[in-house]
Amino acid sequence: MNLSILHSLRARLLFFLLAAILLTAVVQGGVAYRGALAQADEIFDYHLQRTAFSLSAGNPIANMPGNGETGDIPEDRDLVIQVWTPDGVRVFRSAPRLPLPDRTVLGFSDMEWHGATYRVFSLQTRSQVIQVAQDMAVRTGMASTLALRAVWPIAALAPLLMLVVWWVISVSLRPVDRARRQVATRQANDLSPIGDQGLPDEVRPLVHELNLLLSRVQDAFATQKRFVGDAAHELRSPLAALKLQIQSLQRATDDTTRETATRRLAAGIDRATHLVEQLLLLARQEGGGAPAPSQPVPATSLRDAVGVAIADVLPLAQAREINLGAVHADGDDDVLLPLARDESVVLVRNLIDNAVKYTPGPGRVDVAIHRNAADRRATLTVDDSGPGIPDAERERVFDRFYRSSDATGVGSGLGLAIVKAIADRHGATIVLDRSPTLGGLRAQVTFPLA
Repeated sequence: MNLSILHSLRARLLFFLLAAILLTAVVQGGVAYRGALAQADEIFDYHLQRTAFSLSAGNPIANMPGNGETGDIPEDRDLVIQVWTPDGVRVFRSAPRLPLPDRTVLGFSDMEWHGATYRVFSLQTRSQVIQVAQDMAVRTGMASTLALRAVWPIAALAPLLMLVVWWVISVSLRPVDRARRQVATRQANDLSPIGDQGLPDEVRPLVHELNLLLSRVQDAFATQKRFVGDAAHELRSPLAALKLQIQSLQRATDDTTRETATRRLAAGIDRATHLVEQLLLLARQEGGGAPAPSQPVPATSLRDAVGVAIADVLPLAQAREINLGAVHADGDDDVLLPLARDESVVLVRNLIDNAVKYTPGPGRVDVAIHRNAADRRATLTVDDSGPGIPDAERERVFDRFYRSSDATGVGSGLGLAIVKAIADRHGATIVLDRSPTLGGLRAQVTFPLA
């Protein structure tokens, strides 16, 4: 048998069910055949016994001639009857040409005589001894006929039952075939749900999960499509500005004008480079998905991430006359987060970078770390002395490329979107509020501890 066919659910069900039906039919037929033979033996024994008792009820043949020659009685191998007187004189024999030996064993016995086997019942009364015998070949033939009559309905119904099982399985699996055809005939961009009407309960959860997967893929495609459109729109402006600055550089007639154009061109390149880096980083964060459970993320020191981020942003803070510092509210206790080091640094750096960019100088930005051992959480707080964000816009600033109407600094509108993507991936929450200490914006991120 080719085992590859058993990978098909239909073939597997048909094979095992039809094999079970065939095996059951064979066993049942064998049991019925043996049972019919046994019942036939009991019936024939009862027939021999009743024949003997019927002859013993009267004595209709006791006065026949002693030689028992009854040539006018036809011989019958089915039943052979002999009768003796108590002193051993045979007074009757039903088959003169089939004589049985002149010996009897009271009750039932089997006798071999002239190459044939006989089933014999002997009965002794006060006036005679009666022997009734039956040829076992005749008896077995009749019993086999009766047994076959009991078996043939089973043999006839087994193929019919197989056809019924085949039809039921085929009808039951039609919804599965319909769902398969729906998937097979789809275009690559068709991510609509698969219909689950009529599907078996065992298959419907699989189709439901597949529909959820298609929905997530569709959302991911839509997100990427919007991302590409937004990125193309945002890149168009800095690239156009770079083109204008190159033209200004080409038209420069003196060193001062040329130096100014060169400085503006370098700044434009820096802004375009920063925008591209932010776009790539956001695409990586939004497309990375949650870390696999089988690949645990090593714990990262939040204090170390804050130190690296401050070191990266410090030159910009000094240039803008921003007093940037870190406050560790929990003394020397370090805080370990279940984030990769690069992600934790990017998250902290974007929060501090936003605070420095949108805080007019001279100003102040404070970074604080707080560890709450009771609920196993840590909080990162970034306070600034800038203008803050209006209440109505605090949710929208997490959207890509969105900038507050009161924003004065130069930015791409991607920093908080990147922070939100990283926080969502690792079960952290971010809240924007007014700073109670500096009066500007407070960005507070709450992480689960490693």
